[in-house]
Amino acid sequence: MERDNPPPRLPDNLRQRFAAVLADAHARAQAEGLRLRQPVGVAMDRAVRAVLDEAASSGANPSPATVAAYRRDHARLWAAGATPLEAASTRAHFDRLRSACRWAEAEELARLRSLAEVARKAKDMPAMREFTRQAFERAVVFHALYLDPDRPTWADKAAALRAAGQRPASKSKRRAGRVALTPDQLMVAFGNQRGRCKRVELFAAVFAVFGIRPAELARGVRLEVMPDGLRLHVAGAKVDAVRGQPQRVLSVAPTRLGLSKMAVGLLTLAAAQDGGRLQASPADIVAVRRAMRKAQPGLSPYAYRHARASDAKATQGREGVAAWLGHSNDRTQQHYGHARSGRGAVAVKAATATRPVRHTKTLPPTTAQRFAKIAARLAERLPAQAATPAPRSPRPRW
Repeated sequence: MERDNPPPRLPDNLRQRFAAVLADAHARAQAEGLRLRQPVGVAMDRAVRAVLDEAASSGANPSPATVAAYRRDHARLWAAGATPLEAASTRAHFDRLRSACRWAEAEELARLRSLAEVARKAKDMPAMREFTRQAFERAVVFHALYLDPDRPTWADKAAALRAAGQRPASKSKRRAGRVALTPDQLMVAFGNQRGRCKRVELFAAVFAVFGIRPAELARGVRLEVMPDGLRLHVAGAKVDAVRGQPQRVLSVAPTRLGLSKMAVGLLTLAAAQDGGRLQASPADIVAVRRAMRKAQPGLSPYAYRHARASDAKATQGREGVAAWLGHSNDRTQQHYGHARSGRGAVAVKAATATRPVRHTKTLPPTTAQRFAKIAARLAERLPAQAATPAPRSPRPRW
């Protein structure tokens, strides 16, 4: 039994914030126990079980990596005694923290019930009552934050910020990609950072030029020098039986100095060493992110993923863009960049992938497709319209 290592209690900040809700819940549990002539702990456990049943109706099934991220976010907020709404700075940030805390807290409620059951079988009544009380109080707060129809939402915080004349800080990677430093500008910014090692500059150049995922660089990539540019062989991340591209090859050409000529030159030199193979460790990825934020607020590897997606959309078709991003369908790319945002910092030449790109019918139509559809509708309607007879002249009266 985990008596020597009890679960963390409800933080004082949350206890004070939900004091009235907790007092009302305890009173209702006492009344329920008296009404049914049962110990109050039984009524508390019944309430916890009802909350867990309602929480399980979402059907969430996160991956092991997502579960680990959920637990980290939940532990950080729990230690600070903060709610996801208080810690969030954007709507997307709030959605992520809410999902993390809801899943991790439901898992903790189930664990507390299990500990109480173990204590009951061991006839350790004080421990059983304590675990049940902790589970009950956390279930009450859980219901108020995530299940109650009147629970606080991001719209409430956004309205309060607007009323105070404040605007929520944006952490959009797509927006950051529109104003991201060019690869050459990033190299110059790194050169002005004291103590910045060449290894970090090299990995940052890969992100800035090719816009690949950090997980893909952690798996390892291979650079290949071409007569007119550079080629990168990538083993895809986010790949399963139908999703993603297991392997893809990205080809670029440098543009003028100040855009990507310097960065591509740095990668060309790296391609001549160790067979052009590069692999970043988790510590390297953290160092790259830190250096990018120092170079420009909001800059990150995913900001460059959006920036290069914009360049690819400006020069490639939908299949080419999907292959460049490592997607197995031509729909997911709508979440990355915009063709009008492509600045040509990198000349995206071509992308090939191992899987054919599936076409979907849910993509927004292009301007030409919209006009063609309108013309087809008009052509269908015109023959069906009966000719309007000419107005008859009034019959003369003799």
